[in-house]
Amino acid sequence: MGFDSNDNFRQQLYETALSADIPIISGDKCCQLMAYLYVYGGENEQMTTDARIYSAMFYAQKRLNIFGSEVMDLELMPVLQNYIKSAADKYGVPYNETPEWVLELEKEFGIKPHRSKK
Repeated sequence: MGFDSNDNFRQQLYETALSADIPIISGDKCCQLMAYLYVYGGENEQMTTDARIYSAMFYAQKRLNIFGSEVMDLELMPVLQNYIKSAADKYGVPYNETPEWVLELEKEFGIKPHRSKK
């Protein structure tokens, strides 16, 4: 994945903000990003090839403290769970009706939706 200087700057900005504990992406938006990744990310290679989206997702993961053995931010856990529930059933399968927050997130980040048509 080839990132240009703007992408490297964005990544450095996110890293600096995390180090200084400055929330440049809100906790709510971080939960939306992680819920989107959970529900729709497996169908969308753009999530890993678009540097802007990848950087924001990586920031959100670090901000929410979602790593293999880490304890997630307990204040934001129910927020993330609600976003996941609004977009998917208990098995992570997307609902037929797409929530408005998903459409807004796709527009904001230029994500091309790859939802299954049933």
